[in-house]
Amino acid sequence: MNLISRYILKKCLINTAMLLFAFAVIYSIVNAIPELGDVGKGSYTTGAMFVYLAALLPSYIYLLIPLAVLIGVMSTMLGLVKNSEYAIIRTSGVSLKDITKVLTIFGIIFAVFTFTLGELIAPEASHFAKLYKLNKMDQKLSTALSSGVWSKDGEQNIINIKQINSNDSSAIDGIQIFAYDDQQQLQTYTTAQSGNWDNKNHVWILKNIVQYKYLPEKIDISRVPQMSWKSSIDPSYFNVLVVSADDMPALGLMKYIKHLKHNHQATNRHEIAMWNKLLYPIACISMAFIAVGFIPNNGRNINLSSKLFLGILIGVAFFFTNKLVGYMAVIFTWNPILSATVPTFILFGIGWYVILKKEA
Repeated sequence: MNLISRYILKKCLINTAMLLFAFAVIYSIVNAIPELGDVGKGSYTTGAMFVYLAALLPSYIYLLIPLAVLIGVMSTMLGLVKNSEYAIIRTSGVSLKDITKVLTIFGIIFAVFTFTLGELIAPEASHFAKLYKLNKMDQKLSTALSSGVWSKDGEQNIINIKQINSNDSSAIDGIQIFAYDDQQQLQTYTTAQSGNWDNKNHVWILKNIVQYKYLPEKIDISRVPQMSWKSSIDPSYFNVLVVSADDMPALGLMKYIKHLKHNHQATNRHEIAMWNKLLYPIACISMAFIAVGFIPNNGRNINLSSKLFLGILIGVAFFFTNKLVGYMAVIFTWNPILSATVPTFILFGIGWYVILKKEA
């Protein structure tokens, strides 16, 4: 059985890896078409475009792994059926339960790979890609608002930052700090020309500061060349301006959600993205289960290509359903945990059902 297990795992791995490579190439070509419109802006050349697309490859692969696992396992097992290898394996005493265990191990391997890729590699690569393009196109990191970035900072402060350095988010320019009291009356208004993050003391060092203190009968104006500003916002906060919530790691999302809750801001979108990140790898195991249900006992009078096509449709349907539920959950403010778990566990349940039906 160990020899047969290694043989099946090896063929599944080769087919899945080839599919991932093919999917990544197709995805890159499709995404290269709109990028051609930006070539020539600043120093964003054709070579820079290829670097940008290459840095996005881990994100593409992360999204496509469950689909590749399903098609890779199905094509492997249907190939074994077509070549009569599956019949030989079964007649040698290997049960469907044993084969299911092997494919489950394969699904778990790719689930771990998916989680690692989504937490450690893809977010960093996406962040680099977006900053690289911004830098090449001589653009500043900011929001769509011409006034810059607005955010709450604690219970009684509102801040505005005109721009963030695209190469280093620990350098900011054009800072405004509005400090209010418990009755929402403006107490101080502070402006600073620039600021840099002091990683040792975890404070911002502001330069060229002008501070207005609103007293009952007058306004005191003071100017200082430099001051420390302790804030709940650190450079990692600005990552959300570069990459979407879906591209952030679960740990980063947890930290950002905590910041949003502290400032009494909406967290639904980011909570959905976090739970999707945590549960998405399980889809690899579910896909391996579903593939078992499409294995015929022999290749006689069986249209193997139609089975493969149906399996592909299931994988694609899960991919788009998962995205659709995520978007609808944000619009209708559904429960984040249920929104993320229902599609994955429905797929998991279907996988178990087809296995039980196959064994019956």
